[in-house]
Amino acid sequence: MSLRIERVLRGARIVQNDCVLSEILRQPGATNCLFDVLAMSIRVLSPGPAVLLLGFAGGGVVAPLRASGWHHPLVAVDLDLAGEGIFRELSNGWCGEVLVEEGEAANWLRSRPRARYDLILEDLSVALAGEITKPEVSLETLPQLMPQSLAPGGVVVTNVLPVPGWSRRQLLTLLAAPHPRAVVVSFEDWENLLLLSGSTLPSARELSRTLRAALGDLGSDQGRRLAVSTFR
Repeated sequence: MSLRIERVLRGARIVQNDCVLSEILRQPGATNCLFDVLAMSIRVLSPGPAVLLLGFAGGGVVAPLRASGWHHPLVAVDLDLAGEGIFRELSNGWCGEVLVEEGEAANWLRSRPRARYDLILEDLSVALAGEITKPEVSLETLPQLMPQSLAPGGVVVTNVLPVPGWSRRQLLTLLAAPHPRAVVVSFEDWENLLLLSGSTLPSARELSRTLRAALGDLGSDQGRRLAVSTFR
């Protein structure tokens, strides 16, 4: 099923199979959904300004990220740039420097072997049998490839969607394996998990505190609707 754009009072949504892939706001601010948590994960975890977004859709993380005071350039890669037009229409006046390139994530990373990023957000998804899940590249290639593109102290944030035939534990084990440390964020409202992986992550308790504080400062209600735990 193809993407569709739904106009709403605050901006627009990009929807596929009744799943919201992006909330695009007319002004910087909280979306009061998963994009706030993704954005604040960048805000509190990235050790530097170089952030790469694998998967863009309509740039749902940009409005909360800019509202939080993060004004560094963003680089994004997506196979389908259908959502970039509505993002530019609604956000160009305030979004800052956001470079969106068309490409397959693994090939794009391989073509830039010397590039290093402080944080990589892996938010890829694919529609399969009426459900939104992770593409094969997210399981077979990117877990080993992304760490090679991290700067020292860099972090990978992965939006972990349900995958048919895989348990949560199996997915998290596969995705966390290349990293010395991993923390999981779970939610009251969604099946998604966020896996935060790296070599120098704060403790789950400290990350819970700073993430909730950042969401509160943003004005998002999501800080009260998540749990943070160490993955072993």
